[in-house]
Amino acid sequence: MTSSFVLPAARVPSARPRSLASCFLALLLGVIALLSGCGGGSGGGAGFVGGVPAGPQPPAGLSYAMTSAVYEVGQPVVPNRPSASGGAVERYSVAPPLPAGLALDPATGVISGTPTAVAPSTVYVVTAENAGGNTTARVEIEVRSTPAAPAGLTYRVVSAVYTVGETIAPNAPGSSGGPITGYAVAPALPAGLLFNAQSGVISGTPTAPAAEADYIVTGSNAAGSAVVTLRLAVNPALVAPASVSYATPDALYVTSEPIVPNTPQVTGGVASAFSVSPALPAGLSLNTLTGAITGTPTALQRHATYTITASNSVGSAQTQIRITVTGRGSWTTLSAVPLARHYFAMVRLFDGRVLVIGGFASGSVTNSVVIYDPATESWSPAAPMLSARSDPSATVLPDGRVLVAGGNTTVISTVATAEIYDPAANTWTATASMAEARTRQTATLLPSGKVLVIGGYDSTGSTTFSQTAEMYDPALGTWTAMATQLASARGQHAAQLLPGGNAVLLIGGVNRTGFVDTAELFPVNGSGSTTVLPGTVPGGNVYTSVLLDDGSVLAMCDRSNTALRFHPDTSSWTTSTFSATRSLPTMTTLADGRVLLAGGVGGGGVRLTTADIYNPDSNVWTTAAPMTTGRSGASAVLLNDGSVLEVGGFNGTSLDSTERYTP
Repeated sequence: MTSSFVLPAARVPSARPRSLASCFLALLLGVIALLSGCGGGSGGGAGFVGGVPAGPQPPAGLSYAMTSAVYEVGQPVVPNRPSASGGAVERYSVAPPLPAGLALDPATGVISGTPTAVAPSTVYVVTAENAGGNTTARVEIEVRSTPAAPAGLTYRVVSAVYTVGETIAPNAPGSSGGPITGYAVAPALPAGLLFNAQSGVISGTPTAPAAEADYIVTGSNAAGSAVVTLRLAVNPALVAPASVSYATPDALYVTSEPIVPNTPQVTGGVASAFSVSPALPAGLSLNTLTGAITGTPTALQRHATYTITASNSVGSAQTQIRITVTGRGSWTTLSAVPLARHYFAMVRLFDGRVLVIGGFASGSVTNSVVIYDPATESWSPAAPMLSARSDPSATVLPDGRVLVAGGNTTVISTVATAEIYDPAANTWTATASMAEARTRQTATLLPSGKVLVIGGYDSTGSTTFSQTAEMYDPALGTWTAMATQLASARGQHAAQLLPGGNAVLLIGGVNRTGFVDTAELFPVNGSGSTTVLPGTVPGGNVYTSVLLDDGSVLAMCDRSNTALRFHPDTSSWTTSTFSATRSLPTMTTLADGRVLLAGGVGGGGVRLTTADIYNPDSNVWTTAAPMTTGRSGASAVLLNDGSVLEVGGFNGTSLDSTERYTP
């Protein structure tokens, strides 16, 4: 409240001076009145935190007794009841609509009713909300024409030590498959514990100690039964939880897709509360009563570790889980690249624009060069190259110019020439030629600003594969032949500069004998020989690789659905598998460290629209959103905003199709 000040009126002389005490009393009463006017009293209304009304706590940790249920047409279902922590739930909703005959009570969240028609297995997302926010849970439901037996039975706590005289937290079962209509337990539970034959819930207050023993709970319906063994004991005094563990200790989730509830198992004393640090990824929540992790992640997140504590009044136990959140992403169709093409080079310039260089177009090799501007999503022509080229190498130099070297001028004619593009002047200038004509060589920018070109082949006449390397010095405009030769001649191989900048990893490729199944380290200082790595790598026509942010290298070869990962610190390899066999896809490292693998030729020569995402923290591939156009031999580049530009390629003919992937 803003208070205003009013000048006092002219003072009238009093009969006698006021006492100091009376002046202080008047001042104190004025202050009290001012505070009362500003709302300083303790009257009703919303609470205030820092002068801002505090909103209600949102619900959290929503889960259902049956996360996967198979019902029968015409048979009333056992009500499926939710459990949630956090703030009180004001309303529930579900999407998509439940099968015919079933209903969700918007006030209680209970799913009940009698199915009236067969329905396929479908995941339904239930949302519990109040004015403070919401949380979600998934329930999988199938409706059959015949009864289904229970498929599985479990309890929130499968091993517990209770305490005489202390009321236990109700231990409720969860099941899958056909709904359970009745429960039984053998032998009888310890004295004071109650067993509900309709719901299976164990509750009550133990009245006498009991040695640890197994209790077999059977959940059944007309079609069959499922069992679970509980190990229970009753101690004369409360004990702390001994351990806590989770069904999925290392989880990989996908944004916008509800997760399978991750539930804990506690041994020792029963946990009365659960907590987690730091906060779970956005969209996920921990049920503070049951410890279940549920919800739908809403944001991408790299691998992170969370500490979960299960506690009661006398102690606690901790465990750690790891969570990664990936995403499918999406594709947007852009205006077509001028002149359909494949087998071209493409680089991102310092100003964020993209330079598309040469390639094979309209049945021949072209010198056409165009520029894509992401800011305006438009194409414009650039000065053409001095020489038509397909499959050249293209390297952005430290000063922003682009070195283009080698390539084919026709299908059977390879060149040694090189030229440099100046983006500021939009001009091409010839520079010194390489010592050898090369195509499908690799070009690696070194920390010194020089460019190391390795291998490749010359398709002029009888194809010859190179076993040499050359170094380009932009300051002098000259090439220097390297004294070190490759252990195996190779072209169409993969190359990556390793951390430290002292060696380039060369993987696979082809030569006159066929597929090269080795990898070697080339010393960038050109001294000595290469280091051939132990073992072999899968043979393939073309190898593609990217550098990951931990310094390891991810690579794949044509006609394979297996990726290799080289770890420089141990000189070792690990493997992973993606969704489809691919030849000539694009592979791009995303800004967040994941890798996008898109398109390529699949089985039967089909150009694929599918894409995969590599999650380096878990060494696992997940499917990405598909492209609108199947393509191979395309080019892709990461843009400054973190999206990926996918251009051209081949699908029976050269393509002008252009798409943009948003992670």
